Amino acid sequence: MTSMQIFYFSGTGNSLFIAQELHKSFPEATVVPVIQLTDYHIKADAVGFVFPVHAFTMPAPVKHFLEKINLDEASYLFAIATRGGSPCNVFRDMDRLLRKKGKVLNAHWFIDMPNNFCHIADTPDQALIERLCAEALVKLEPIKTAIRNRDEVHAPDSEKSFWRKKLLFPALSAVLRKTNYLHTDKNFYADDRCIGCGLCSKVCLSAKIEQKNGRPHWNEEKKCYFCFACINHCPRQAIQIRKTKSMTKGRYRHPLYTAYDIAQQKGRLNNPSSS
Repeated sequence: MTSMQIFYFSGTGNSLFIAQELHKSFPEATVVPVIQLTDYHIKADAVGFVFPVHAFTMPAPVKHFLEKINLDEASYLFAIATRGGSPCNVFRDMDRLLRKKGKVLNAHWFIDMPNNFCHIADTPDQALIERLCAEALVKLEPIKTAIRNRDEVHAPDSEKSFWRKKLLFPALSAVLRKTNYLHTDKNFYADDRCIGCGLCSKVCLSAKIEQKNGRPHWNEEKKCYFCFACINHCPRQAIQIRKTKSMTKGRYRHPLYTAYDIAQQKGRLNNPSSS
């Protein structure tokens, strides 16, 4: 039985960064993208989940993954959620799913990373990116020790307000998930800067974006994962979202990872971009 498996989901590289840093300290572990998994019977003693916070909870593919996996052979479960800073109850939501399998998280942590919600939030500048990535490495050291020792650690959220944490944010999360981020999935488009390179379709983790006549087309029959890989990896910043400030905002991707690294979550691919 494998001693450790680390499952991750990442649209712009933040969670991939954390998963790879963990792997450096646990080289015996296997690092697996959740969207690539086909065998849901997990054969590992320690199992980790690394993912970004979406709509104040876990991303849709991570939820789907947790609903399907068999964790009977796992004795230690941990999770690391990367986020731009928004408080949430994501680990409570995970435990609700895991309890149906007779499990709960033995340990969990938040790590703040640069925000990739660039069509609404301020785009992180280079100084902020460098600071948050450096702080993440520092935060990872005691996390690695805890995982190595199989410690029980439930790092608290910084949010203390009962109203915000127990009422407001769960309500917002429910609305965003029910309405597909206020129907954001119907508002993606490519402006006249698009050169038809097809990179957006390659990094689209839900396979929603298809190329038609040299232009990206968002297939309405496929659900968007809202990873924002397409908007942040477009080399011409041609992907926009109606009813947002995407035209005037910058873009973000983790400096260590290219579109190729993100696209590989779907399986082995030819390098879609050297940029």
